[in-house]
Amino acid sequence: MNIAEAEKNFAQLVNKVYTEGVSVDLERDDKVIARLTPAEPPSPLTVGKLNAFLRGLPSLGDDAVDFAEDVRAIRAEFPAEANPWD
Repeated sequence: MNIAEAEKNFAQLVNKVYTEGVSVDLERDDKVIARLTPAEPPSPLTVGKLNAFLRGLPSLGDDAVDFAEDVRAIRAEFPAEANPWD
């Protein structure tokens, strides 16, 4: 990626490196002069593999409604400030 383009979209570029675990080569005059890489080793689980895994999970079927009610009941037991899902 050209340095000028990286400057214009730096926040999005950093987010892509972080969320997707990719490295980005930064170029000046068609020469790589730096590389932006994730701070931690990339996860072996890619977004594509995660999506495939989630699609392969069994359906809750008839239990979906009961499961949703159980989740609502559990959430109701916690005060709003202690509930990370709200």
